[in-house]
Amino acid sequence: MPAGSRFGPQPLGGPFSHVQQPHLQQHHNQHHGPGSAGLPPPTFNSHGAFPQAGQHVSMNSFGNHNGLAPGFGSNAAIIGSGTGLGSEAAQMGFRHGANLQQQQAMRGRNNQGKQGQKSRVRDVWAGNLAQEMQNLRELVEKYPYISMDTEFPGIVARPMGRFHGKTDYHYQCLRTNVDLLSLLQLGITLFDENGDPPPPHPEYGPYQSSSSPCPHTWQFNFKFSMETDMYNEDSIKFLQGAGLNMEMHEMQGIDHKEFGAMMITSGLALFEEVRWISFHAAYDFAYLVKLMHCQALPETEVDYRKLLAIYFPAIYDIKYITKTSQRTQMINGDTPLSTHASNLLQNLGTRSGLQDLADELNVKRLGPAHTAGSDSHLTGKTFWEFKRSILDGLIDDDRYLGQVWGLNGLNTQQNLGNNADGHTTPNLNGATIYNNGTPSTPGTSHTNLAQTPQQIAHQRGMGALTPGGGGGAFGQFGFK
Repeated sequence: MPAGSRFGPQPLGGPFSHVQQPHLQQHHNQHHGPGSAGLPPPTFNSHGAFPQAGQHVSMNSFGNHNGLAPGFGSNAAIIGSGTGLGSEAAQMGFRHGANLQQQQAMRGRNNQGKQGQKSRVRDVWAGNLAQEMQNLRELVEKYPYISMDTEFPGIVARPMGRFHGKTDYHYQCLRTNVDLLSLLQLGITLFDENGDPPPPHPEYGPYQSSSSPCPHTWQFNFKFSMETDMYNEDSIKFLQGAGLNMEMHEMQGIDHKEFGAMMITSGLALFEEVRWISFHAAYDFAYLVKLMHCQALPETEVDYRKLLAIYFPAIYDIKYITKTSQRTQMINGDTPLSTHASNLLQNLGTRSGLQDLADELNVKRLGPAHTAGSDSHLTGKTFWEFKRSILDGLIDDDRYLGQVWGLNGLNTQQNLGNNADGHTTPNLNGATIYNNGTPSTPGTSHTNLAQTPQQIAHQRGMGALTPGGGGGAFGQFGFK
């Protein structure tokens, strides 16, 4: 209903007195019965909230301005001195509307910021794989530091046999599971040599004049079927809780072989100038080597390390760097840590997760945890902050480049050769033992040859443990 018509055909006053009104009478006669004429007219000029004729006042009915008359401002002293729009109820409604408008504007700004950040994390499926790989080819020359993380469907098997110490067992466990399982997600985030990600509109490249912002993080989602692929059921439930949509992975996921072929020509691998940043990344890189090599992993860790050095010749593992700094209390092995750095690592203590280190360094996460894109972004931001706060901005490549936490280290051949009798355990570098999908880190004390569940069962008179028997040699897994 038009404003004013419900009060009857009253003449306009104030600055609107010059407006001709015969149409108001006609409109009133058409839409109102005779009983509506009894409503009281508004007293527009009974208080100072509206200007007199010829008076100019600039105001916003939802604002809070010093020039606003009593009843609308926060310092109003006169409330309810009129009727209609000048009543106390009307003015309280105006103030409520102003508050709502301010809250909506604030939410709009916050959502706009969140959407802007979200739009810079690019989900990659089969449909946009080729385009995004082309974009990465153009960006990697300017942003050659790549932080990464993967998500895979857990641990389903433990190798059987005799091993040359725990390190040999760990690699065989890794090899067995990576060969059996399929990668679910890969997340990568690009940085330049100063630790800065690509801006929304870089000076060159595919997003220079694009209306959409350039991503800084890419999350690759691979084809995976709950019906035909092997998986650890608890791991899949955990990843689904983190947000992975298994139906989309099955319907729209990236073909593993197609991705591996594109990685070969992407410029992201095979070059020493491209530095990969990771955290406890033995399994992460094993899956990528499998994708690019298109074959089962080598039988020995020595041969695997040769392949890894070909595909990814420059790797930083933050966990290896952190543990080394904690143990030596030195920067790059030759300079004592600062008091601040020493206290920070002391506060970290035995906590060894990526989120623990990020929290100590006050690095904020972007997106949900346990998704590859968010974890890769957090890995990169944590690396650059660790380099700045702990290592005074310098990393000794001779000491740290190529070391991967979870593998045996660069001197693998020497370690395995010296411990072939199985009576001592070489440096583990955080290699992980999995018991039904739950990781635990073994000690580094002397031990005899690692044994399999079957061997232990025979010693205890239990008989052989069979796959699927509640956590036997193959653990607990789903395979349909």
